Amino acid sequence: MTQAQIAKMTVDEFVTALAAKQPVPGGGAAAACILAQASALGAMVIAYTLGKPKFAQHQSRLENLDMIFTGARIDALDLADRDANAYLKLNSLWKIPVDQRSSLPEWHAAVSEAIAAPSAIADLSVAVLAALATMSKITSAQLASDLRIAQLFAHTAMESALLNVQVNLPQVSDTAARTAGETFLTARRSEGARFVSLSSTHS
Repeated sequence: MTQAQIAKMTVDEFVTALAAKQPVPGGGAAAACILAQASALGAMVIAYTLGKPKFAQHQSRLENLDMIFTGARIDALDLADRDANAYLKLNSLWKIPVDQRSSLPEWHAAVSEAIAAPSAIADLSVAVLAALATMSKITSAQLASDLRIAQLFAHTAMESALLNVQVNLPQVSDTAARTAGETFLTARRSEGARFVSLSSTHS
């Protein structure tokens, strides 16, 4: 696979590519696809709630949430491509001896993007978690399991993306940048745990 175009794949094509002995797609792309599914489930819960008299007072809020999930679904699939392509570039540079990498701008650029892409997935995951956490009282109880699955998917996507950030951080030579990355990991994990806990409390 030379360049990812995951959104254009069928589910079978994607999982077959994921299972293959090739650099991409890998865990980062899978995380982004899980996030896209979380967003889609959130939108489905809203679709079954809109128009019901019981929730009429929340119509505007639900419509805004639906737009968030629609955008997140599209963005997540774009990020699946971005993450796969970032790793593909980094993987192509692994053959360079370790003692020579630090002098190559393309190495540092590849490492930076291999961190930035999963960081973006984690950021979007937290945004989706935040939106999902507001829905339990304004959507149909019959869809509570779907809403909970969406929350679990989004949290899994976040944790998976953060794992890719964590695994690439040791390649960052700048101490300040590495420290910032570690702070990012802690902050996002804390936010994700808080939204999942909030969702559980409201269920």
